[in-house]
Amino acid sequence: MERRLSRDPDLQKEYANFMTDYLDAGHMSLVPGNELSQGKYYIPHHCVLRPDSATTRLRVVFDASAKDAHSRSLNDTQLIGPKLQPNILEILLRFRVHNIVFMADVRQMYRQILISQADRDYQRIFWRTTPTECLQEYRLNTVTYGVSSSPFLACRTLRQLAEDEGNQYPIAKGIILSDVYIDDVASGSDTLEHAQQAKDQLIALFKLGGFHLRKWVSNNAQLLLDLPIQDRLTGSVSLDNYETQILKILGLKWDPHTDAFLFEIQPLDRPCTKRSILSELARVFDPLGFLSPITIQIKTYIQKLWILGIGWDQTPPDEVIAAGPAGNS
Repeated sequence: MERRLSRDPDLQKEYANFMTDYLDAGHMSLVPGNELSQGKYYIPHHCVLRPDSATTRLRVVFDASAKDAHSRSLNDTQLIGPKLQPNILEILLRFRVHNIVFMADVRQMYRQILISQADRDYQRIFWRTTPTECLQEYRLNTVTYGVSSSPFLACRTLRQLAEDEGNQYPIAKGIILSDVYIDDVASGSDTLEHAQQAKDQLIALFKLGGFHLRKWVSNNAQLLLDLPIQDRLTGSVSLDNYETQILKILGLKWDPHTDAFLFEIQPLDRPCTKRSILSELARVFDPLGFLSPITIQIKTYIQKLWILGIGWDQTPPDEVIAAGPAGNS
């Protein structure tokens, strides 16, 4: 990792800033000298760049699946817990029912949830800002991305928050239990007044748990007007000039201005074979089935290729291609 960072000073600076922020926020802490021999597992880490991210271009990823000297990883030894998050399809179906919809994101959700002191020695890392410094050991104090039990712990924490404090905020409690997928809120209402109540209750209830909702966006600009600019995804929202921005809701592209789901399908730029067609088909995420009239034709065409005995990487005859979806597009 250090070799990669040494080749890119800007990346090295971003990485160091990320780790400094992690330390300053109390999300990791330096291991005292008298406890250096008590580490149970050391997690390697590297960075992932997300140029299209509206908030964080670089994220440090902790690889709890890395094997130790005994060919075991932290993830190998964990119970991951039951799946508590609602089904994505169910959230999207409810999202489509509302006249007024909104989305929000829980800021650094995992990092707001502390883990027990006894478990932190299984989340140790090595880090130094530059290769000339001494290598130091740190403990990660919070639920960590890359650890297999983290989604369960995060969802279970939100559910407990809803159960403990939800009676004060009944609308928000219902949304947390049914319309939150990990750290993404996607819900709505039939009226602006009720949507406003839902938004205010969500902000208050999440705040009681130490969470902050940000990246707010809605198909109704009025709902966002009383929010701080830094908490709106578009940065600036007004009734006269509601900026159109293509967003993602649970993996689907959504335009809040037109309140429409969008799909981008790139033309096939390689030979038309069974392998290439299935590869492109697998990239289409369409849980609501909007593209089924098209994808069913492609699947039927694949069946025809099997019947004709066409190999995985064999280009079908021109007349077969012409009769298929590619020839008709």
